[in-house]
Amino acid sequence: MSELVTTEFVLFLYAAYFGIEIAFVYDMLRIFRRVVGHNRLAMAFEDFLYWLWVGIKAFLMLYEYHNGRLRFYTILGVCAGIFLYTVSVGSLFVKYSAKLLNKTKTGAFNAAEKAGKKAESVLEKPKRAAKAKVYALRELLYRKGRYFSRTLKKKLTVFYKMIKIVLCKH
Repeated sequence: MSELVTTEFVLFLYAAYFGIEIAFVYDMLRIFRRVVGHNRLAMAFEDFLYWLWVGIKAFLMLYEYHNGRLRFYTILGVCAGIFLYTVSVGSLFVKYSAKLLNKTKTGAFNAAEKAGKKAESVLEKPKRAAKAKVYALRELLYRKGRYFSRTLKKKLTVFYKMIKIVLCKH
């Protein structure tokens, strides 16, 4: 008899741990929503996935430890775990974690913006120099190309005339 009560008490504690776990995961979801903006459709999808996970996990717990039978002390343990977590740590955890992550996110974006502006200003001078060199090279190639084509045309004309003279004499 004592072994049965001990087993049920251990299962009650496991159910309370499960309640703490699902409350913690939902708090993580709440923090994520406070840090990253969401629309209603995204929130509904996240909630669907969350409750699907909770349902599967609860089913597996009931199946493994109670042969699929629902026990009142299991439901009481889950509710007690959720309540204890929410009252003790939950609300403070969500509030301060979200604030910290938002400040970190804002600081990271500001640092990235400053680094981008600094990199842009540092790279501006070489960028202008490169553009000037490309322009000068293009102009040089254009002039040299024109000169080369004129010279080639003259040489080919002379060569054509020489062939014509040679062929006409024979």
